[in-house]
Amino acid sequence: MERVKVLHIITHLGVGGALDNTLITIKGLSRDRYEVDLAAGILTGNYYELWQERAEACADKVILFRDLQRAPHAAKDKRVLQQLTDFIRERNYDIVHTHTAKAGVIGRIAAKRAGVATVVHTYHSFGWQDAHDFHAALWRRSLAHLKRRFYIRLERYAAGLSDALVTVSELNKKEALELEVGPAEKFVTIYSGVDLECFRDLTVDRNSVIRSFELSSERPIVGMIGRLSTQKAPLDFVQAAKIVLARRPDVQFILAGDGPLEAAVSRAIGAETRIKMLGFRNDVPKLLSILDIFVLTSLWEGLGRALTEAMIVGVPVAATSVDGIPELVSHRSTGMLSPPGNPHAMAENILWLLDHPKEAQEMSRSARKRVVPAFSAERMVEETDALYQRLLGQRSALLTV
Repeated sequence: MERVKVLHIITHLGVGGALDNTLITIKGLSRDRYEVDLAAGILTGNYYELWQERAEACADKVILFRDLQRAPHAAKDKRVLQQLTDFIRERNYDIVHTHTAKAGVIGRIAAKRAGVATVVHTYHSFGWQDAHDFHAALWRRSLAHLKRRFYIRLERYAAGLSDALVTVSELNKKEALELEVGPAEKFVTIYSGVDLECFRDLTVDRNSVIRSFELSSERPIVGMIGRLSTQKAPLDFVQAAKIVLARRPDVQFILAGDGPLEAAVSRAIGAETRIKMLGFRNDVPKLLSILDIFVLTSLWEGLGRALTEAMIVGVPVAATSVDGIPELVSHRSTGMLSPPGNPHAMAENILWLLDHPKEAQEMSRSARKRVVPAFSAERMVEETDALYQRLLGQRSALLTV
C-alpha cells in the first residue's frame, strides 16, 4: 500500500514548544503508513544547529526556505509563497499540516494553490495574542489592538483554506470560536504531548546539580524555564522574585532561557545575587528536579509546555491564568493561578506555596494525575493519526460519490 505523503510546515527551527510538538508528531507517525517531511525557514543564532539536527533525525526529509521568516516582508513573502507552491506541487503531497502564524498563512495558501486535497493547521498559540502587552505605552497598545484585528481577519481567511483546525487546549478552541475564526466542525483539540520517556526513571544527584549552579541545597529554589520574550514576561518574574525576597530572604530564584529581553532582565536583576540567569539549557528534566516551585508568568500561552513538564515531574506550580493554562492548573487544586501582568499576585502565590509545603505537595500529586497520561506524546500522535485518517476517508468518500 502506498504511503500517505505529509508535509509539515513551520516558520523556523527555533527553540519553543511549537517546534517540540511538531517534531514529536513527525517522529511518532508510523512510517508504514506515512512519509513525513518538514519545511521551515532558516534561522541563524545560538542552538539553531542543534534543532536542525533533531529535525533531520525526526523527518524523512527537511527542506529549508531562506525567505520563510517570522517578520513581515512583502518581497520575501511573495517569493516563498511561490517556492512553497512549486515544491508542494512537485512533491504531490496528500496532506499539508502547518504550524505557527506565518507558516500557517503562507503554507495554507501554497497548499491550496498546489491542489493539495487535505490541509490542517495547528494553533500552538494565536498570532493576535502579542497585543497583550500590559507594560507598553498607550499608543503601543492601540497599535497592538489594530494588529490583533488584522491577524484575526487574516486567520479567518486562512481557516477557510483549512480542512481541520487543531488547538492544543479546549480553552484555546473556545476563544477561536468566540472570535468566529472558523466553523465549529473544523476544530479539534489535540493536547500538546510531552515525551514522558525523558522523565521516566530520572536519576539526578540533586545536591550535585544544585552545587553546579552555586546554589544552596538548604534553601528553597524557585524557577522559571522559558524564552526571555514579551510572551513569557520574564520581567514580571524578576519583580515577583524581589517581592518574595523582601519577605523570605532565604529563597533562591533561577531563570533558564535566552531571548530578546536578556539584557533587560539582567538590568532588572541588578546586583541581586539570589536571582540567577542560567541562559539557554537543553537539560530541562535535570533543572526541574532541583526546583521546589515552578513559576510561569506568561501573558499568553497555548498551553505551556514547560509547565506541563513541571507537573509531570511533580513540582508545585504557580502560573498565570491565561489561555489554556487553567485547563491544566485548577487554583489550589493542581497549582496556584494569578492574573497576567500582576507580579504582586504571583509573589503572593509563591509565598503561599513556600509557607504551605504539605498542601503544595498534595497539589503536585494531583497535577501529575492531571497530565499523565492525558498529555503524553503517544496520545498526541495517535489522535493526529486518527484525524488524518478521518480527513482522508472523507476525501475518499467525496471522490466516490
